[in-house]
Amino acid sequence: MSTGVSRRSVLQTIGIGTALAATGVSLSACSTPGGSGQDAGNSGKDLAPFPTYVPFAGPEPDLAATEQGVQAGYLTYPSELTQSVQEKPGDGKKIRAWFLSWGATPVPREKNRFWLAVEAALGVELELTVVPAMEYETKLATLMASGEMPDILQVVAAPNEAQFVLNKCADLTEHLSGDAVKKYPNLANVPTYAWKATGRFNGRLYGVPVERPLIGHGLIANQEKFKEAGIWVPEAGGIDADAFTKGLKQLSVRGKYGLGASQIGAFGFNSSIANHGSPNIWSVKDGAFVNYIETDEFKAGLEQMVRWQKDGVFRRDALSVDGGAYSLEFYNGTTYSQSNAFGGYKGAVLAVKDGFTVDMARPFKPANGASPKHWLGSGIYGYTVLKKAPKERIELLLRVMDYLAAPFGTTEYELVNHGVEGTHFTRGKDGGPVVTKLAAEGGDGPANLPLTFIAGPPQALYLPDQPEATKRYHAYQQEMIPIGVPSAHYGLRSNAWANSERGLVKQREDAINAVVTGKRSLSDWDAVVKEFKAKGGAKAAESLAKEYAAAAGN
Repeated sequence: MSTGVSRRSVLQTIGIGTALAATGVSLSACSTPGGSGQDAGNSGKDLAPFPTYVPFAGPEPDLAATEQGVQAGYLTYPSELTQSVQEKPGDGKKIRAWFLSWGATPVPREKNRFWLAVEAALGVELELTVVPAMEYETKLATLMASGEMPDILQVVAAPNEAQFVLNKCADLTEHLSGDAVKKYPNLANVPTYAWKATGRFNGRLYGVPVERPLIGHGLIANQEKFKEAGIWVPEAGGIDADAFTKGLKQLSVRGKYGLGASQIGAFGFNSSIANHGSPNIWSVKDGAFVNYIETDEFKAGLEQMVRWQKDGVFRRDALSVDGGAYSLEFYNGTTYSQSNAFGGYKGAVLAVKDGFTVDMARPFKPANGASPKHWLGSGIYGYTVLKKAPKERIELLLRVMDYLAAPFGTTEYELVNHGVEGTHFTRGKDGGPVVTKLAAEGGDGPANLPLTFIAGPPQALYLPDQPEATKRYHAYQQEMIPIGVPSAHYGLRSNAWANSERGLVKQREDAINAVVTGKRSLSDWDAVVKEFKAKGGAKAAESLAKEYAAAAGN
């Protein structure tokens, strides 16, 4: 089938979901923030209370949320929007902000109608530095080394991060800790799990989280093809690994593949190895931190991936496929599944429309007899810090961020996330925003100027004119959250882990790719674990255990 979707529109529509979120690691900073240099750990420190959670009293969802992390679902767009910010937050002054984007370069400010509309609503002049995501790490390191600091800075992950934050950024504790956050109602609407994932520096609050759903990654599938192969089951563990593999092999003929894979994501390991009962990245056993690559369950999952590669259910040249092609191949029916998060699911639903039913496959029952698990995300995509400044200036910046964090169902949310009606969007059948060509391809709109990377509300589970797709994803969350496991390191500050994390992530993914493709034997995995520990994993485990004990109960 042909979807008529271009590579460019794929990356702009899905954003993070298409690119590095496919791996669940690199740049996603759902891992521990930190850095070398000054210790930002919380062991032995007085810990500031996290902000009080005050949920927004907005439109009643059609599908209920849960305290455990299932998102509220909306089957139609709210017929009446509310206003969450009663006065313009700004005072006419200039604000400099620096953040990443997965979209194309925006048109300049003077010609950018979205940029100018947001400025008018905020009552400030915005001097924005929009950094292409693939250049983010290098440019952030350069910015930090320069000693310069914009008023507002998005931090995803960086070397020397903790030292930079403590030296250059404002301590926000008095503004946000406990009930103080109520002065900024939309920031108070950010769930506690996101604040905890952002964590503290020396016991203090410095960062405002950029929230993401806890659900994490899963296997997005072509429901009709999975049913055709007899491997579509309605509940976790409803089919065993052998039967699942047999169905994938049946689908993997004549240039088609049951499982999609690409250069990133290490063959979608984070959507399959959890099936084998593996803990998430770090777990605690008898007070000690254990990385998942050390576990028998992780190795069992890797063994299954090796069998799939031998059986031809991955394409042989998968590591030559880039992120855009990875999704396009799923859309056009070259592959029948892909590992991704909600961004990937949403992008697939909107791109495929009625071509086939996009759904989330349930975990199979593994051969090792374990109960399937699901790896949860941290609940954030980085966090935002502010330049040190007088109290009045900090309050201005927080008012601006409070506006940008306006929740689904508000006029502010519609502007920040969709732009101006008639210019950046029109109305669909259910009244929801439908992107115009200008916003999709003209470099003028939220996709090119994603201000929600500065601050944002809890993400809404809503797919325009696709209520059944919304129901499917909500049902998936209801089943996965109860068997979901977080990583014990989320929100902890550890220089030892931050200093070694990038190298260890690359080491792990290179090793997975080598084992799956047959360049290394699975029997070498003990050597991979030994190398992991020697290159910083052992020191990280010791440091994280200390921080974990300090944070317990806080």
